[in-house]
Amino acid sequence: MSEKDTYILQEELRKSDSLQKFEKENDLELCAKSVADYLNELLIKYDAHKPQIIKRGGLDERYAYQIFSGDRPNPSRDKLIRIAFGFPLTLEETQRLLYLGQLGELYVRRKKDAYLMFALEKGYDAMQANDLLYENGIELLD
Repeated sequence: MSEKDTYILQEELRKSDSLQKFEKENDLELCAKSVADYLNELLIKYDAHKPQIIKRGGLDERYAYQIFSGDRPNPSRDKLIRIAFGFPLTLEETQRLLYLGQLGELYVRRKKDAYLMFALEKGYDAMQANDLLYENGIELLD
């Protein structure tokens, strides 16, 4: 999730005398890390196991393993959200995952996103999140 305004980041780049220094100081602001790299960091952080995450996320096993390995570098937004529910990730970690996937962070003014944010905050798994969406007439996660 980007913390700096794009304009501020551009100004820092413009004023920087070293591209390497700019990159080092703004590593989290740049999309250099892959989704697979971030997911593998999260596996370590949570001492989690892929089969558990895949089951809680309601994902196809083969497809999910391809996401984790980087063989599927452009998964859909809903697939990454399902992985977030599979861990379960915090809202901030989910936003970072979506940011790295260049898929658009969850936005509270979008009804579906608001419901997903609520479900993430409450620690729901993907099935519970989809139940919540269904009960409220909102498009389900694919």
